[in-house]
Amino acid sequence: MTTSSTLGKALLFLAVIGLAGCKKENEQQLRFTLASGYSISVNNGNVLVNGFKNDNNTFSTKYWVNAEVSSPSGFTALVKNQTGYRQSVDDQFRAVYSYKDLNGQLQNYQFDQGSLAKGGKMFYYKNNALVNMDTDSIGTISCVAFYNGQSYFAGALGKITSSEAGNYLRPLTPFVWDGHSSMILLPLPKQTFNFQGVSSIYIPGPNEIYVGGRCSVPMYWKNTEPVVLDERYGEVWQIAKSGSDVYAVGLINKRNSNSTGHTACYWKNGKLQELEDLAQAYGIFINGEDVYVTGSVGNVPIDYKPCYWKNGVRVDLPM
Repeated sequence: MTTSSTLGKALLFLAVIGLAGCKKENEQQLRFTLASGYSISVNNGNVLVNGFKNDNNTFSTKYWVNAEVSSPSGFTALVKNQTGYRQSVDDQFRAVYSYKDLNGQLQNYQFDQGSLAKGGKMFYYKNNALVNMDTDSIGTISCVAFYNGQSYFAGALGKITSSEAGNYLRPLTPFVWDGHSSMILLPLPKQTFNFQGVSSIYIPGPNEIYVGGRCSVPMYWKNTEPVVLDERYGEVWQIAKSGSDVYAVGLINKRNSNSTGHTACYWKNGKLQELEDLAQAYGIFINGEDVYVTGSVGNVPIDYKPCYWKNGVRVDLPM
């Protein structure tokens, strides 16, 4: 499985960091709690959702089974083998993806969010062990997907840019990498006015790769071909396929704004299906004729509350 002002800036989290500096009238730090679903699946009739919780800038992964809070072990026991899902950031602020392999063992992949290369190399972590890419290119790996037990990665090449806050990596060119061969570079769509990297990668079969792009318009690549879904501001956060039908889940903004007031939605074969205003969607799962989507409701990040939709009907999740 798996906004510039919501999840798009540092995968949602940076959008609320500034809240830590807010003060109440008594000069004490404002406290807040928000959460969202990231990934969703259905296995043996159980609806499995996981996501994140931010309690006053303390982040943790949340797990729900059939709309009730679950322990990590209880959740993992119900996940089907050869299933991947997105977790919260870890204590080093790395994006974490988990994969339950063919033998039922959990493999964890960690990705630094926009950090500079170590020793001149692009890198990621598998079960906290550093893995360097065999390339001199500068860039960052953002996400991982699995097909037949093999891991595939997506990210962006870029250049180091200086600012008052220090050096940072500016993403310029998205790529796909199978972990062994040369990277496959992806062209940006002409509608791009602020490329911020990639959001997800999905591989349903041989010679078929989908990558979600953060290009200010909702879009993804099928292999190396950009597919733009709307001309308004929007984001695609996951792609799924059922039979010949291709689903992309995310959000649009009807005011063409990258700030607040989004609409959670998905596209089926390019046709827009709106779910709810003042909401955002990040994960999708197709179970027969049923479409499950997870995300959150709320106009601004501090108000985000986790939920999922089954065929458009919302189910709220406890914090």
